[in-house]
Amino acid sequence: MYYNVFLILGMVMTEKSIVITMRLSRRDLEKIEAVRDLENVDRTTLLKDFIEDGLRRRVIQIYKNGKLTASRASEILKIPLREFLEMLESEGVAVNWNSETVKGYLREKYRE
Repeated sequence: MYYNVFLILGMVMTEKSIVITMRLSRRDLEKIEAVRDLENVDRTTLLKDFIEDGLRRRVIQIYKNGKLTASRASEILKIPLREFLEMLESEGVAVNWNSETVKGYLREKYRE
């Protein structure tokens, strides 16, 4: 048996939301509901958080595999390069300091 769960995604209140329908097994829905009860949040908020966390992890993994630059990763995640580099540091991921983008960032940040 599957349950339909409707996600309403919107980054900014002025941006139009998009409705996405997906199927979940009873087991997956039970896991989601257990976490939702523990955190006392609504299902939409929890699912949006799951998506954001999953996207961050996936982009970091693609970066670690060498298929993505730090600059492009920050663009995909819609965060400043500095924030992505800090994210890598907090995750213990080695940064490719030879990248021209990162070198340019460091030059600008620490220029004399």
